[in-house]
Amino acid sequence: MLQSKKKIFLTVLDAGSFTKAAAELGYSQSAISQTIKTLEDDLGTTLVSRSREGLTLTKDGEEFLPYIRSIVAAEDDLGAKIREMQGLEKGVIKIGTFTSISRNILPALMHDFRKTYPNIRFELLQGEYNDIQDWILDGTIDFGFVAPNTVTGLETQPFLSDTMMAVLPQNHPLAKKKAVSLADLTNDPFIELIEGTFSVTRKVFKDYHLTPDIIYSVYDDYTILEMVKHGYGISMLYKLVLTGYGDEIALRPIIEPFERSLDLAWRDYTTLPIAAKRFIEFLKQESPRIIEKIRKQN
Repeated sequence: MLQSKKKIFLTVLDAGSFTKAAAELGYSQSAISQTIKTLEDDLGTTLVSRSREGLTLTKDGEEFLPYIRSIVAAEDDLGAKIREMQGLEKGVIKIGTFTSISRNILPALMHDFRKTYPNIRFELLQGEYNDIQDWILDGTIDFGFVAPNTVTGLETQPFLSDTMMAVLPQNHPLAKKKAVSLADLTNDPFIELIEGTFSVTRKVFKDYHLTPDIIYSVYDDYTILEMVKHGYGISMLYKLVLTGYGDEIALRPIIEPFERSLDLAWRDYTTLPIAAKRFIEFLKQESPRIIEKIRKQN
């Protein structure tokens, strides 16, 4: 039998009869009776007596009951711990992300996490906010990074805020300025970062009643950087993406303050695999150190 004898004994007590316990557990009544008899033989006493009124504990049964409950609770805890450790020994953590996170933040954190859990594997899927929401909802990934105002039906926790900067060819006239305005960025061919149905770029221009000359719409941040480098246009990108690119292009702050907030998102934290939960907690604890280091480099 898959259930322990002691757990079946407690089920019989809770049900009040062998018949009800058998129906609840999916066993035959005779199998339940035999299991209780075997437990009584193990303990060398009679635990229950049967009458027309139902089951009652014997005096010895009352004495043994708290110990049996303690053993069953400990067995349950042990089983849960075994399942947890198996998940941490062989687990795969599936994350939905995009370039600024997967390039600058996740690599070091995944590497450090595997120092403690060396058999954990990671799968990273890159997409837009809407893609990541869909992947969470259909179970393709465990959790992902999203903009909080782009998702519905998910549990979220704040993760970071990221500022946009102007991205210019090194010889561009605007590169002579210490900072540029949004209006400055409407006078040249503009390369837009595709962010899905919600675009921070389009929203901020709209909020200031400005219309950029969008010539290219590109999904990949680093394609945009190469295009700007070769003089195909100007753009705005998130600061975390731009680490290490200041020598090839001109990066300037934008006078009008605005930023993107990012959340961690999942469908139901209680049902996440234990490995994913551990890595989420690791992210929340360790990512501020990584993010601060990156910001100092920009």
